[in-house]
Amino acid sequence: MMKVFLSPAKNMREMPAAPADVPAAAAPRYLYKTEGLAASLRDKAPYELESILQTSPQIALRAAALYQDWTNEGGVPAVYAYDGLAYKYLEAETLTAADLQFAQDHLRLFSAFYGPLRPLDAIQPYRLELAHKLDGKSLYDFWGRAFYDDLFGDGDGIAVNLASNEYSKAVRPYLLPADRMVTCEFLTYRKGKLRCLATVAKMARGRMARYIIENRIEAPEQLTFFDWNDFQYEQSLSDNNTLAFITRD
Repeated sequence: MMKVFLSPAKNMREMPAAPADVPAAAAPRYLYKTEGLAASLRDKAPYELESILQTSPQIALRAAALYQDWTNEGGVPAVYAYDGLAYKYLEAETLTAADLQFAQDHLRLFSAFYGPLRPLDAIQPYRLELAHKLDGKSLYDFWGRAFYDDLFGDGDGIAVNLASNEYSKAVRPYLLPADRMVTCEFLTYRKGKLRCLATVAKMARGRMARYIIENRIEAPEQLTFFDWNDFQYEQSLSDNNTLAFITRD
């Protein structure tokens, strides 16, 4: 089974209500690891979180409150909880129940707090990124194997990377020669040069995730027909592990 993975979003919605016809939420599969992180973060003073999270005093105070209130019960399906551009353009609120079931099997949302999430796994707001260190330990080491196993553990050896480098590089050290991780690159032709514009790339990743879900894509080669926002597949910039798409500004 081909898997697809997205980065999380730094911003989260404050406990939004899921659409009425959404399949039942599930528990994240790595809660035992999340509970350990939560216990450590809960013990940190706001000034310590400011340093750990590399953020402002105001955001550190909000993060401290989130961890004091965090519980391993309840929450909102992850695909509705994140509020970044990729998730806005995924538009999960308009997916059908059948679409969501396909997504539950194929789509993974990588979280520095919850690990690999399925779209309907119930989560609560948090503030933590993979590049952060906790008690001097790397979160790449903490989650890298779990990310890899979730993508490739079923033996098919194919995953489509729609994540940022911050998250995709957590998987790379574990790749075996038989594994195939295909990265989608979204490039914009502007002023005579090809550029990866972060905002456009994030939007395109969300639309590509939706395209995969709606069209029940099971092989990377089927992605070459993606044409959102005038993106066109560019064979000359693509290879077995890269699919390049170009649009013009």
